[in-house]
Amino acid sequence: MRDFLRDNWFVVVIAVVIIGFVSYFIYDSTKYNVSGTTSDGEDVVASTNKGDVTADDLYDEMSASDSSLLYNLYRNEVVDQSIETTDDLQQDADDLKDQIDSTAEQQVSDYKSYLGQELAAYGYNGYDELDDYCLMSVKQKEMNRRYVKKHYDDLKKAVEDQNPRTISIIQISVSDPDNLTSDEQKKKDNIDSALSKQSFAKTATAYSEDSTASDEGVYGYVDGKTTESSSSSLDESVINAALDLKKGETSDWITVTDSDSGTSYLYKVHVDETDLDKIYKSKNDTIKDQVLNAFLTDNTGLEYTVVQSYAKKLDIKLSKSTKKKINAYIEEQKKGDDSSDEEN
Repeated sequence: MRDFLRDNWFVVVIAVVIIGFVSYFIYDSTKYNVSGTTSDGEDVVASTNKGDVTADDLYDEMSASDSSLLYNLYRNEVVDQSIETTDDLQQDADDLKDQIDSTAEQQVSDYKSYLGQELAAYGYNGYDELDDYCLMSVKQKEMNRRYVKKHYDDLKKAVEDQNPRTISIIQISVSDPDNLTSDEQKKKDNIDSALSKQSFAKTATAYSEDSTASDEGVYGYVDGKTTESSSSSLDESVINAALDLKKGETSDWITVTDSDSGTSYLYKVHVDETDLDKIYKSKNDTIKDQVLNAFLTDNTGLEYTVVQSYAKKLDIKLSKSTKKKINAYIEEQKKGDDSSDEEN
């Protein structure tokens, strides 16, 4: 479950360390609590016997312990001010919540308590704020989508260099790939025969044993970096086979054995499209999200560039020191991305 939430990393806000810092200054609410006061024009968060604690003081302390928290707060403010919550975005957020709920319920009996603990690490006050997490997540995705659409021509080369394509698959399970039972061999032969007479989509619908069968075998988008992604559900051997094919080609049978369960599978993979312009215009929601992620992954530091671009249009009040720390963090992350690319 932690991996699921991490894959939707768009909203990582106030972490436990912030709560601890605030608690230090307001542990005796009757003595130190303040409301609506300012000091030298800055909002006062709390007062102590050593003086006032302003919002900028809080930001400074946060960034000293974990600069990413300061950036996350800033980023989420940019997202909140830049993207209006529409009915469609709210529906997307509701769907994401249902997906997280469903996944968690399958894995943990007391899933609400479990999710509450996980969300606390992202700065939310338990399970009841899962809605907020999901809404912020889809709003940042929309912000990224708008930026990529506007700058598509400048950004697409980095994605094209990664050999992009959309693929479909056929999967069947077998007890022993080296010694198929008569029923397994018959099904394998039937699939080969069907592929020689009809489309991959029809064959996948009729024979594939995985969930893609309900969508004519469509798996989605892959490229040269997919094997590095923790969110990919396909074995590396299947992806690599797909990357070696041309549009319209189908692979030979590929054997995959799950290292956790020990279950073996046979795969066929088919390349549906390799033209990035056509892939980008896909009406398939899954593919649209996957190719958006590819733009963010393949263009070094794009996530931070998007935030900076939208921030320029806003009036977010920050002290000079706070702004300097945010900019330093952004540049550090961009260099980190560059280093990773060079190593790879």
